[in-house]
Amino acid sequence: MRIRPLGWLWASALAACAAMPPAAPQAGPAEGFAGTRWMGVMEGERDPRTLPRLEFVREGRFSGYTGCNMLSGTWHAEGGEVRVDGLVTTKRMCIGPGMETEKRVLAALRDGGRGRREGARLVFTGPRGERFEFVEAAAT
Repeated sequence: MRIRPLGWLWASALAACAAMPPAAPQAGPAEGFAGTRWMGVMEGERDPRTLPRLEFVREGRFSGYTGCNMLSGTWHAEGGEVRVDGLVTTKRMCIGPGMETEKRVLAALRDGGRGRREGARLVFTGPRGERFEFVEAAAT
Protein backbone atom coordinates (compact mmCIF):
# COMPACT_ATOMS: atom_id res chain seq x y z
CA MET A 1 0.00 0.00 0.00
CA ARG A 2 1.33 3.39 -0.96
CA ILE A 3 0.91 6.39 1.43
CA ARG A 4 0.56 9.74 -0.23
CA PRO A 5 2.94 12.51 0.96
CA LEU A 6 0.20 14.50 2.71
CA GLY A 7 -1.21 11.36 4.29
CA TRP A 8 2.22 10.53 5.69
CA LEU A 9 2.54 14.05 7.13
CA TRP A 10 -0.89 13.82 8.72
CA ALA A 11 -0.12 10.37 10.21
CA SER A 12 3.21 11.65 11.60
CA ALA A 13 1.51 14.65 13.20
CA LEU A 14 -1.10 12.43 14.87
CA ALA A 15 1.57 10.07 16.17
CA ALA A 16 3.56 12.98 17.59
CA CYS A 17 0.51 14.39 19.37
CA ALA A 18 -0.36 11.00 20.82
CA ALA A 19 3.16 10.61 22.19
CA MET A 20 3.14 14.00 23.95
CA PRO A 21 2.12 14.06 27.61
CA PRO A 22 -0.88 16.24 28.38
CA ALA A 23 -0.03 19.81 29.25
CA ALA A 24 -0.06 20.52 32.95
CA PRO A 25 -2.57 23.16 33.97
CA GLN A 26 -0.82 26.45 34.44
CA ALA A 27 -1.26 28.12 37.78
CA GLY A 28 -2.13 31.70 37.11
CA PRO A 29 -2.54 34.66 39.38
CA ALA A 30 -6.19 33.80 39.76
CA GLU A 31 -5.81 30.34 41.27
CA GLY A 32 -8.29 29.70 44.04
CA PHE A 33 -10.42 32.81 43.53
CA ALA A 34 -11.08 32.96 39.78
CA GLY A 35 -14.70 32.45 38.89
CA THR A 36 -15.95 32.66 42.48
CA ARG A 37 -18.87 34.76 43.69
CA TRP A 38 -19.32 36.04 47.23
CA MET A 39 -22.19 37.56 49.24
CA GLY A 40 -21.70 39.93 52.17
CA VAL A 41 -22.41 38.76 55.70
CA MET A 42 -24.77 41.18 57.43
CA GLU A 43 -26.48 41.10 60.80
CA GLY A 44 -30.23 40.64 60.95
CA GLU A 45 -32.59 39.67 58.19
CA ARG A 46 -31.74 41.46 54.95
CA ASP A 47 -33.17 41.36 51.47
CA PRO A 48 -30.59 39.36 49.45
CA ARG A 49 -30.80 41.97 46.67
CA THR A 50 -29.34 44.58 49.03
CA LEU A 51 -26.38 42.50 50.23
CA PRO A 52 -22.89 43.43 49.06
CA ARG A 53 -21.40 41.01 46.58
CA LEU A 54 -18.16 40.35 44.72
CA GLU A 55 -17.34 38.27 41.65
CA PHE A 56 -13.74 37.45 40.71
CA VAL A 57 -13.54 36.93 36.97
CA ARG A 58 -10.67 35.04 35.40
CA GLU A 59 -8.95 37.94 33.72
CA GLY A 60 -7.89 39.51 37.01
CA ARG A 61 -10.96 41.74 37.16
CA PHE A 62 -13.66 41.82 39.77
CA SER A 63 -17.05 43.44 39.96
CA GLY A 64 -19.68 43.74 42.60
CA TYR A 65 -22.12 45.76 44.62
CA THR A 66 -21.45 47.72 47.82
CA GLY A 67 -25.01 47.71 49.14
CA CYS A 68 -25.48 51.09 47.43
CA ASN A 69 -23.27 51.35 44.31
CA MET A 70 -21.74 49.07 41.72
CA LEU A 71 -17.97 48.56 41.96
CA SER A 72 -15.17 47.07 39.90
CA GLY A 73 -11.40 46.87 39.84
CA THR A 74 -8.44 44.57 39.41
CA TRP A 75 -7.24 41.76 41.63
CA HIS A 76 -4.51 39.18 41.94
CA ALA A 77 -3.70 36.29 44.24
CA GLU A 78 -0.72 36.80 46.49
CA GLY A 79 0.43 34.15 48.96
CA GLY A 80 -3.00 32.64 49.62
CA GLU A 81 -4.67 36.06 49.71
CA VAL A 82 -6.57 38.03 47.13
CA ARG A 83 -5.54 41.66 46.77
CA VAL A 84 -7.72 44.26 45.06
CA ASP A 85 -6.58 47.46 43.39
CA GLY A 86 -7.94 50.13 41.06
CA LEU A 87 -11.29 50.21 42.81
CA VAL A 88 -13.97 52.31 41.08
CA THR A 89 -17.62 52.76 42.01
CA THR A 90 -20.69 54.39 40.60
CA LYS A 91 -21.75 57.56 42.43
CA ARG A 92 -25.36 56.92 43.34
CA MET A 93 -26.31 58.65 46.58
CA CYS A 94 -27.89 56.35 49.12
CA ILE A 95 -29.22 57.11 52.56
CA GLY A 96 -29.78 54.80 55.47
CA PRO A 97 -28.48 51.25 55.78
CA GLY A 98 -27.20 51.05 52.17
CA MET A 99 -24.79 53.94 52.73
CA GLU A 100 -23.54 52.53 56.03
CA THR A 101 -22.97 49.14 54.44
CA GLU A 102 -21.09 50.75 51.56
CA LYS A 103 -18.80 52.62 53.96
CA ARG A 104 -17.89 49.35 55.68
CA VAL A 105 -17.31 47.47 52.41
CA LEU A 106 -15.17 50.21 50.87
CA ALA A 107 -13.10 50.67 54.05
CA ALA A 108 -12.08 46.99 53.84
CA LEU A 109 -11.46 46.99 50.06
CA ARG A 110 -9.79 50.34 49.40
CA ASP A 111 -6.06 51.02 49.29
CA GLY A 112 -5.02 47.48 48.45
CA GLY A 113 -7.44 45.64 50.71
CA ARG A 114 -6.54 41.99 51.24
CA GLY A 115 -8.91 39.07 51.43
CA ARG A 116 -8.10 35.76 53.07
CA ARG A 117 -10.20 32.65 53.42
CA GLU A 118 -11.11 31.95 57.04
CA GLY A 119 -13.05 28.71 57.04
CA ALA A 120 -16.01 29.16 54.70
CA ARG A 121 -15.63 32.94 54.66
CA LEU A 122 -13.59 35.42 52.65
CA VAL A 123 -12.54 38.17 55.05
CA PHE A 124 -11.24 41.45 53.66
CA THR A 125 -9.09 43.60 55.88
CA GLY A 126 -8.34 47.24 55.10
CA PRO A 127 -5.16 49.15 55.90
CA ARG A 128 -6.48 50.32 59.28
CA GLY A 129 -7.87 46.93 60.31
CA GLU A 130 -11.38 47.43 58.89
CA ARG A 131 -13.03 44.05 58.21
CA PHE A 132 -15.83 42.87 56.00
CA GLU A 133 -16.81 39.23 55.55
CA PHE A 134 -18.30 37.37 52.59
CA VAL A 135 -19.58 33.82 52.12
CA GLU A 136 -19.34 32.03 48.79
CA ALA A 137 -22.53 32.36 46.77
CA ALA A 138 -24.10 29.47 44.92
CA ALA A 139 -23.31 29.31 41.21
CA THR A 140 -26.12 30.59 39.00
